[in-house]
Amino acid sequence: MYARAKGRNAPFLQKTRKKRRERRFFVHPLFFLVGIWFCFIGKLPLFLMSAVIALQHECAHAFAAARLGYRLNRVVLMPYGAVIDGDLKSLSLKDEFTVALWGPLANLLTAGFFVALWWLYPTAYAFTDTACYASLSIALVNLLPAYPLDGGRILKSLLAVALENAGYPPVRAEKLSGRICRSITFCFAGGLAVLFAVFATQGKLNASLLLFALFLFFGGIGNGKESAAVYGKIDFSFKSAFARGAEIKRYAVSTQNTVKTALKFLSKGNYLILDLYNEEERYVGSLTQTQLFECFEKESLYATLGEIFVKTAPKRGVKA
Repeated sequence: MYARAKGRNAPFLQKTRKKRRERRFFVHPLFFLVGIWFCFIGKLPLFLMSAVIALQHECAHAFAAARLGYRLNRVVLMPYGAVIDGDLKSLSLKDEFTVALWGPLANLLTAGFFVALWWLYPTAYAFTDTACYASLSIALVNLLPAYPLDGGRILKSLLAVALENAGYPPVRAEKLSGRICRSITFCFAGGLAVLFAVFATQGKLNASLLLFALFLFFGGIGNGKESAAVYGKIDFSFKSAFARGAEIKRYAVSTQNTVKTALKFLSKGNYLILDLYNEEERYVGSLTQTQLFECFEKESLYATLGEIFVKTAPKRGVKA
């Protein structure tokens, strides 16, 4: 156990410990039990390979979220793959669609890479066929339009946009699209349960069907509730870098640009300063990286730089 933080270092130590708690990687006990089962049936390499591919899948989600200034709270490795304990409610439907799509897309690209490798080096097939088929399977399964799979999030985003275009209010459109997706999820779960029962009557017990049905069922229930976990915003603090010096990078941008646009200008090791110009191409002022992300912690990802500039005006008037 850590000793209680005291003195001037207490806030820093508490913040550091909080980050350690948030950025955890968990392995569920059932993962080990299923691994033992695969040992008995002689398919442990396949199980471990599927787990690695599932982690690759979630890392692709993490990469897409990081480009929007968000980090994952944690990743839980389950018997059926890796699960992100997070929420995308702060993102627009378009960005949520993009983040959800990155996981299956990464697996499809991996499968495509192996296919190209076979064309160049046919002898590699014997060593990479399992990885290719596992990547393809995980991608296709995750594209099923059911919670908590990526296909469910993608379908919800598309339905919400379609309903908004049809005249529904945004909040109403999102709730209705969520209900439709949950209904589809329960239909999938029920179909798999029926299929398991049919096989069982024929003396063929397929535990995978039952586990996947339960996974979808509880996933559908879970997506109907508010999640306690959220995506954390990345801390782009440069306090430690200032002690040793940091190169400044400046960009001239419009006040109508958003925080999301400004994130594209960030680069590791460089301190960002944005020179703002209005629609008449007149210089308005500058925003530093520190000011930008102090507002980013409280404001929307889609707030304009002009709005942030106005809100940081009192702070800019105070001189050290």
